[in-house]
Amino acid sequence: MKHRKVLALTAALAGFALVATGCSSGSNGGSGGGSDDSGKKTLPTSAQINEKPVSDLQDGGTLRLPISQWITQWNYNQVDGALVDAATIEQATMPFVYTIDGKGAPELDTDYVSKAEATSDDPLTIEYTINPKAKWNDGSSITWKDFENEWKALNGTNDEYLVGATTGYEDIESVTKGSTDQDVKVVFAKPFSDWKSLFSPLYPASQTGTPQAFNEAYKGKVPVSSGPYKVSKLDETAQTVTIVPDSTWWGDKPKLDQVIFRALDGNADVDAYLNKEIDSVLTTTSERFDRVKDAKDSKIYASTSAQYTHVDFSSKGILKDKELRLAIQHSVNREALAQVIGGTLPYKLGTLDNHIFLSTDDGYQSNTDPNATFDVEKAKKILDDDGWKTDGTYRKKDGKTLSLSITIPSGATASQKLSEVMQQQLKDVGIELKLKSVAVDDFFEQYVTPGNYDMTIFVWGGTGFHSGGASIYTTGDTGQNYGRIGSKSIDELVKQAIAEPDTDEANALWNKVDKQVWAIGHSMPITAKPALVAQNPKLANYGAFAGAQNIDWTKVGFTE
Repeated sequence: MKHRKVLALTAALAGFALVATGCSSGSNGGSGGGSDDSGKKTLPTSAQINEKPVSDLQDGGTLRLPISQWITQWNYNQVDGALVDAATIEQATMPFVYTIDGKGAPELDTDYVSKAEATSDDPLTIEYTINPKAKWNDGSSITWKDFENEWKALNGTNDEYLVGATTGYEDIESVTKGSTDQDVKVVFAKPFSDWKSLFSPLYPASQTGTPQAFNEAYKGKVPVSSGPYKVSKLDETAQTVTIVPDSTWWGDKPKLDQVIFRALDGNADVDAYLNKEIDSVLTTTSERFDRVKDAKDSKIYASTSAQYTHVDFSSKGILKDKELRLAIQHSVNREALAQVIGGTLPYKLGTLDNHIFLSTDDGYQSNTDPNATFDVEKAKKILDDDGWKTDGTYRKKDGKTLSLSITIPSGATASQKLSEVMQQQLKDVGIELKLKSVAVDDFFEQYVTPGNYDMTIFVWGGTGFHSGGASIYTTGDTGQNYGRIGSKSIDELVKQAIAEPDTDEANALWNKVDKQVWAIGHSMPITAKPALVAQNPKLANYGAFAGAQNIDWTKVGFTE
């Protein structure tokens, strides 16, 4: 899964989040709504978005939404660009060949591509027919050259392109012109089962055709776009992003006059919602939920999200030692962490025991045994065998105290609470854990992306495709494996899973990947996050989306 870092909308929940560009949607189409013995409800797995016919919406209006940090990179494919907040806005302003529907399935967006089909299995060949009306908002047509340019930038052959992931693109042999400029022929050197995940979002070759342009053209600006909306203003002083209808758009016209996204740290978004300064807010922690649950002129919607909180390890420092990472996995009671996240929410949160699948996915199984079960005695034995001997409160080896740090963004209250719980759990086995709070805007670029941490907490946000997240677990200094932890065996299994067309066989391979990911102490998933959204009751076709479901921005608006 290419994952989105979910910094947006999750700062106050459990740190920040990235777009895991391929996490499965986690939506199986069920409605949920029952309850367990504790009285807590079962979280719905279908969307709750106050769905209304567009004809029932008023024309115009301003929608005000929060984002959790100022966005500096608007090229989603660039290593610093895969933020959930940015991706949300880009769904309104950039081409997506396929979108994800409410059941977690890819759906062709015919506003951009009229037809996409596999015309050969050996070699795998995909032919796209671009909608002749599809244009960039500088007036130029979207053509096969844009597809070719995206492939060349993302296939990993030129490391000057600082890309978030090469998955899928690295398997392409060629991207060529068909009978017209609007016909694209993509031939794969190796099978790639998730080919529908590619070229979304698409960027114009005119702006990203060189490494420098790819890395810099969309830094702090959006020079060219293509969608029902366009970015009209980036106000760094006010920390607001404003999008307005794009007059060059050829599809269904959007209903709103403008959408204003405002960067708000910590729980400032809840304050803003209660003050009627914004129209919708994510309330996935009990503290946030309790503040809005009885608010006037407010409605709460719930669904299962494609985001999950996890603890990430880095191999740059003391945790280069795999045995230490495994000891931590056995020392941490993830069930207790899930309860910290769930708190008094009316929905039950269980642990997520798989890196690849969410618990609502068909392929899900727990793979924590034998390398990640909560077992304090086993953790102590690993540390003993690794030479870390009990010496007072904290263990020592060669005169050095067993001490590490966890890096979290300032204002992320849930991240701090999770860190404090782990601090005590690790102290019980003789490991000192220090909390390191850093500026929100520096969290990803200066710490997470370069791997400058021992441990950290953020949220992965899925995009509906498993393959997109492959770079999280494969070796190499590029991609989304920020901790630089991997193995050749995992690399090979990932390649097999990506190429396997049979779903059951692919699921079995992905579970083999997951078992080995646990075995090397790569990271610790904690729990999948519910989508609990409080919003203006008049806001329609927006709210608690299911899994990785895309937003249809042409349908978002206010009822009369």
